Amino acid sequence: MHLMCLVAVFLLCKSFSSGIVFVRMKNERGPTAVQAGINCLELLTDSYFYTNESSQIQNLVIFHLDNLSSPSREIELGYLQNHHTGYEEVAYGRSQIFQLKVMSDVFPLDSLRRIQFVDYKLIDFYVIVADEMEKLERAMRYVSAAYAFNPRGKFLILYNNPNNRDHEEQFALEVLNMMFIGHHSVNVLVAFAVDIMTYNIYTGDPYHGTQNDCGKMKPLKVATVVNGTLRNKAVAITAIQMPKVPPEMKSCTFNLCARVASPFVNEECKTGLELEIMRLLQESMKFNVNISCSTMERGELMEDNITWSDLLGKLRADECDIIVGSFYPDFDVHIDFAGTSLYLQDYYTWFVSMAGLESRWKVLLAIFEIPTWKLIGLVLLISSISWYFIGSALPESNAHKQLSTCFLNTWCVLLGVSTNNRPMHNSLRIFFIAFAIYAMNLTTIYTSLLIIFFTSPPRMHQIDTMDEILAANFQIGGRMEYEDWFDNGDEDDLRVSRLYNNSDEFQPSHSNLKAVFLGKRVLLTSRMYVKSSHFRDVVHGLSTDSFANQLEMIVEKGFPLLPKFNRIISNLNDMGIIEKLFSDFLYNVTILEQIVEILNPDDDDDHDLGVDEIVLTTDHLQSAFLFYLLGVVISAVVFIGEVFINIPRVKKVVSKLDDQIDRILVRVKLREPRL
Repeated sequence: MHLMCLVAVFLLCKSFSSGIVFVRMKNERGPTAVQAGINCLELLTDSYFYTNESSQIQNLVIFHLDNLSSPSREIELGYLQNHHTGYEEVAYGRSQIFQLKVMSDVFPLDSLRRIQFVDYKLIDFYVIVADEMEKLERAMRYVSAAYAFNPRGKFLILYNNPNNRDHEEQFALEVLNMMFIGHHSVNVLVAFAVDIMTYNIYTGDPYHGTQNDCGKMKPLKVATVVNGTLRNKAVAITAIQMPKVPPEMKSCTFNLCARVASPFVNEECKTGLELEIMRLLQESMKFNVNISCSTMERGELMEDNITWSDLLGKLRADECDIIVGSFYPDFDVHIDFAGTSLYLQDYYTWFVSMAGLESRWKVLLAIFEIPTWKLIGLVLLISSISWYFIGSALPESNAHKQLSTCFLNTWCVLLGVSTNNRPMHNSLRIFFIAFAIYAMNLTTIYTSLLIIFFTSPPRMHQIDTMDEILAANFQIGGRMEYEDWFDNGDEDDLRVSRLYNNSDEFQPSHSNLKAVFLGKRVLLTSRMYVKSSHFRDVVHGLSTDSFANQLEMIVEKGFPLLPKFNRIISNLNDMGIIEKLFSDFLYNVTILEQIVEILNPDDDDDHDLGVDEIVLTTDHLQSAFLFYLLGVVISAVVFIGEVFINIPRVKKVVSKLDDQIDRILVRVKLREPRL
């Protein structure tokens, strides 16, 4: 009986089987969900990554997280497989080709840091698939540790977790803030899976808005993708490709940290060449800056190889957006930070105390070199002897026939002093006139050079090489960042490195330059800094520059204005505007400022620096006394000679010699016989 009932029920159910609908839950991790995710990535890749501006193949990085759950794992692998096969996706009628690179969290993060020179080109596009916020943060730690990391690249982040379909806007804001604050990236799309086939697309908008919310991340829902198709395609693509940085940013204010480094950033950070360039950038892009003035060092990498000190530390802590202050390009800094296009130029050398002035009396002798003085003495001697022979050959007065008198006459003519012994015959007169013209030219030249030496006096030996500085055992030093220049294998540089001091006593400042002037230390600093100070004429920079380089502003790699900064600075360089700023500075400092200092001396300036002008003082009488002493010595020698000649025996010999000379002159008919 029971068996017959079961058979009847079975036949009844079979007769109605064609009208029954079986309902089951959608498979959130099945092939449909996987394909929808892959299609979403492909669509956003075409819509967001494709650009008409690039003239070269661009880099695409797909990050592989090792412990993804389904369907995120299958979506990532499917997208990677599609691109790995090398197919070309057509976007708007053009072929889109990427150079594919894969990163993974399989290996430790330290191994990635050790690979320094694998990628030479910054990455253009990033694709990351995640199912948890913690995994996304882990992926970004790996991505940002690579040397080819590009914060200004475009990031496409797909989030698919069947256990979390709610709070999409809150999650998108968390992701966008993490990218913006932690990695300074604003070109980010976040695709949030709201069901098996639908993704809502979010992007950030930190720079559009009012002064109150500029710099604050605001999530915007820009599109919805259903199974690889955009709703309202035209509007969605326009929103996706909207620039995150507007051409003008009137509502935004950036923090500019300036280090005092005249003339690029002057005291109080209100004027300076670099601040003038910043004002040109402000006029072009209409943004505002808050300038904070500092005397901090640029900063160095700490021992943990992560944190930075001083201004670079403030930049990393987001206390500063831009730092300026005579910063030159540094490879170690550029690993973690970015620099603008180069501008201006500065030269660095060692500054020592200026050598003292030569003694006053030496100035009068230093007008002619020693060979010139010897030649003048030889001319004086030859002229005296010639005067004597010509006077002896002619019927002149006895004054022209005595060698001593002829020598005195010649000396008087040479010095421009009048002599009473005038010649009576034309031949000796012509000789006298010729020698007088020579003496007049000589004294004129001497007087002209004397004026030059009074205004630009000669100095004692000036230290002008590093070997002389080291031999003199001076204390040497400068800024901390300059010390790296001497950290190499060169023996001379190693000697400098061992003695180098970067304490406060060796920083560029008014008091330290005064110490250099007083000879207490030797300072390595900028020529431009010294030129802009009151000590420019009393300290000496070595003739050879230790280092010369152009300058830059330093920002984070993801700083939004950096590309436009670079374009504007390059244009300013090409148009010669920056060169004009530099030329105007040189003119104002070297000419106008010195005139102002002469007309309106500043009471605060040091008056103990000394002056180079030489006026006639009692010190110059040393030369007069020297000549007087020389004359006394010569007269004493002549006196002794005359006494010796007047000795009877010597007088006989001299008389016989004089008679022989007379006979010779009579024989050659140069003298008439004595009666």
